[in-house]
Amino acid sequence: MNEMPISEDDVAFFRTHGWWVSPPMLSDEVLDDLQFGIERYLAGERDWLLPINLSNLADTTAVVSQSDYLSLQIREFRQVIEQKPIAATAARLVGTGSIRLFHDQLVTKPPYDAAKGPATVGWHTDKAYWSSCSSANMVTAWIPLEDVPEEKGPLAVWDASHRWPGVEELHSFAVTDLSSIEERFQSRGLKPEIVILPMKRRQVSFHHCRLVHGGFANRTNSPRFGYAIHMQDAENHYLGSTTDGSQRGHINDLLCRRTPAGDPDYQDEEFFPILWP
Repeated sequence: MNEMPISEDDVAFFRTHGWWVSPPMLSDEVLDDLQFGIERYLAGERDWLLPINLSNLADTTAVVSQSDYLSLQIREFRQVIEQKPIAATAARLVGTGSIRLFHDQLVTKPPYDAAKGPATVGWHTDKAYWSSCSSANMVTAWIPLEDVPEEKGPLAVWDASHRWPGVEELHSFAVTDLSSIEERFQSRGLKPEIVILPMKRRQVSFHHCRLVHGGFANRTNSPRFGYAIHMQDAENHYLGSTTDGSQRGHINDLLCRRTPAGDPDYQDEEFFPILWP
């Protein structure tokens, strides 16, 4: 099956709320392969090598860890991003004619450890980290590897916050004091409506790049793995310098080829393959 049915009501819900959770979309076989890919990655196996050493850029102090570009290194992850229902659904939700990969990450939320503190994910937006992107219409698919009930620390969102001003400043994935971020917006007269998104295995959630999201601690005894596929719409390109002359940037810029003008080329098919159609 190359695409899954998605209704006009589903599209309208996403555009109003900034998020949408699918019915079962992926097969158990795909997720079993993905789990095997995680085990291979953690064991040090690689099918392909990146042109740069990302370990030099990793934050080794973070409680919640992020492993980047696994689809460019591990075969099983590449097979997941090529699942047509994911990219086709993303295209329909944001209303674009094509979808490219932008970035992908395995996010590991460990069990609670008193010595390290709670493994929360701070309220942030993806767009805050993508200032080099011209588009404000990019989308992320989030894939759990197992059932993720509330006590496991699933994705949580501020409903409809993708339409708020000022969310582009939330470069705060690592900020564990969630209430301080909430208070910042409350002082502006904006009241976050927090929606926690427990999910079943085989479901996929989608959220807009301007939607404020994060997550509470994993209160179980086992780690929670979530795979995030960040996707760019057809209109996206490298934006260049800011109005004050400072350069925008993303780790992608170290990987991809350059345009004739010397800018990072976000249509480089080696690192940003077309996922749909």
